Amino acid sequence: MIARINFEKSLAPYLVITTSNMKKVILNLKFLLALGIFMLSIGLKAQPSKVEEVRMVLEDADPNAVKDIRVCKRLIDAALEHPKTANDPKMWVYRAAVYFEISRKLDDLNKETPDAIRVAADALFKCSETDLKGKWKEQFDFYLLNIANVLFNAAVSDYQAKNYERALDYYQITLRLIPLDPKGDLKTINISEDLVYQYTYYAAMAKGDNALTKTYINKLIAHKFNDPKIYSAKAKICLDEADTAMALSTLDEGRAIFKEDKDLLFMKIDIFIKQGQTAKLLTELNTAIALDEQNAILYFARATTYEKIGKLDSAELDYKASIIHNPEYYDAFFNLGVFQVNKARPLIEQLQKTYKKMEQDALEQKIKLEYKHALEFFERCWEIGVPNKDKKESYDLIESMQRLYKNTDNAAKEAEMKALKETIFSN
Repeated sequence: MIARINFEKSLAPYLVITTSNMKKVILNLKFLLALGIFMLSIGLKAQPSKVEEVRMVLEDADPNAVKDIRVCKRLIDAALEHPKTANDPKMWVYRAAVYFEISRKLDDLNKETPDAIRVAADALFKCSETDLKGKWKEQFDFYLLNIANVLFNAAVSDYQAKNYERALDYYQITLRLIPLDPKGDLKTINISEDLVYQYTYYAAMAKGDNALTKTYINKLIAHKFNDPKIYSAKAKICLDEADTAMALSTLDEGRAIFKEDKDLLFMKIDIFIKQGQTAKLLTELNTAIALDEQNAILYFARATTYEKIGKLDSAELDYKASIIHNPEYYDAFFNLGVFQVNKARPLIEQLQKTYKKMEQDALEQKIKLEYKHALEFFERCWEIGVPNKDKKESYDLIESMQRLYKNTDNAAKEAEMKALKETIFSN
């Protein structure tokens, strides 16, 4: 006999239990969903908190606080990769701060991050683009000043190390930072647009990039930069490019502004002499002297021209005219001293060919007389003072005087010059 089974009764307990379990499962799902949302919110807040942690470390007012920049770097690099903070101006300004700290410390982290200052500058540019409300302007301005300073000095160091490519790169970045400083605070640390233009053309010229050199010289000319060397530098490039007409035009442009600059004038003189246009040059100098009869530089320029073409008597007269019109003209006195020394050369050659004692004695006296005249001019040079207190030129002048004192039998002055020369050399 088959037993009848009451399915309702037999399944009832299970149905009740199952319903209860389902409610629990639903509750558990709700809990897990809420937990997931909570954890997700923690995850989303984690990245901003990393930036905040970096801020707290960097801005800790405690002078004894240990600032682990390596940890800050790890945190800020992570924040850069997270979508929540990837384009946050706060992240960018503190990324600039972290990499600035790396750039200015000579430690292992600095060696591992050789281009840290460039990363810092790039972060500043991003902060400027994204901080539309200026919420982080105070921090931005602080790091702008410091990063520009490190960047510019790094460029100078690279230039001195002949790493011209990176020097030019860093100068370019510095130029991009300057417009972000409308208050002009960078000028207080001697960083200006014209100064960076000047250093850029130095690096470009050293690298041999004529086009870039002319670009930045032209910027300085447009700004009426107060340095005659920009004209002589541009003229030199024009000569390298076989554009003599442009070189002369550039020199004339410079001389119109810097009328007393002898280097521009002498460069033009050299061009005319190499071109064989001495007559044209002398005509120009004669006209200039006629218009300005007391201009010592013009007499000096004509003297050097006469000397180069062998008209020594005329050269000597013009050198003497230049010191009459400018009694402090160091170069003119120096050239006259050299002039007197050179006058002794034919006498020395004659002495070497003479074997009669009386003739030798007479020639030696004439040579000593020329040397004494030369010493008068060199002594005046020493009284005036070597231009820019140039140590090498001072040393050379004293050495020349020492030899002349020896050759004129002035042992006391010779010893004095020797001691003075040793003092300069030791310093």
